[in-house]
Amino acid sequence: MKSTEAESVDFQSSVEMIQSGDPDGLFNAANDLRQISKSEAVEVLYQLAIAHGVNEAYLNYGTLLHDMNRSKEALVQFKKAHAAGDPNAAFALGEVNWEMGRHTEAIKWLQLAGSNPFVPLRLASSYRATGDELSAVKVLREGSENSAEAAVEYIITTNELDLDSAINLLEKHLQNGEVDVLVVLADLYSKAGNTAKEIELLRRSVEAGEPNALHNLGLALWQSGNTREGKSLLKKAAQKGDKLSSKVLHEIRGKQRHVQLK
Repeated sequence: MKSTEAESVDFQSSVEMIQSGDPDGLFNAANDLRQISKSEAVEVLYQLAIAHGVNEAYLNYGTLLHDMNRSKEALVQFKKAHAAGDPNAAFALGEVNWEMGRHTEAIKWLQLAGSNPFVPLRLASSYRATGDELSAVKVLREGSENSAEAAVEYIITTNELDLDSAINLLEKHLQNGEVDVLVVLADLYSKAGNTAKEIELLRRSVEAGEPNALHNLGLALWQSGNTREGKSLLKKAAQKGDKLSSKVLHEIRGKQRHVQLK
């Protein structure tokens, strides 16, 4: 039985036959594809595209390698993409280095990544990992208007915005369809004493599938006096493995009403 590597080579030969105009390559390629995985076939095709001078393939090949948990190999392809002038390569290099905990390297590339909305949070995280809190806060502050995740991080990790300003900032992102701000925005409305708005946003967050929303909605309903629905939702959250909901239910049973949001 042939090894996977040999089968991949066979597929490459089949594709090369197709490129040369030999119709037998189509038959061979079909047989090869029955023996190898989709990712193996895609890898061969990206390699062939690169060999034929398609510079756009470097980034895509790197992304494939990263998705296959071959991050070091992915970095090689992303560097080639950057050298070829791909505008998205710097962010890819920054993000993978960030994921690998190589924060100094991540900072270098993320600083070159332009206005990508995913840059500020990762860049700030890397600055913090290297002990540069001032730069981290500056990046979050500057990125908070255009990046919802940066705005959330800016609000929950600094005290630079007052309550109304923080609410207004997240409301802008919510109006732009950024539902990931819902739980934090609901918490801000809770602090402002607007329980009805808090519950409204938490219901939307549950519908959006936010992991902690079911617990937070159940707790908010319980604390607002809607104990039946609140307890029901906390039970659902506990059944889904939420340990804090289980703890809250235990406290409720013990008539301990003072609990805390996640």
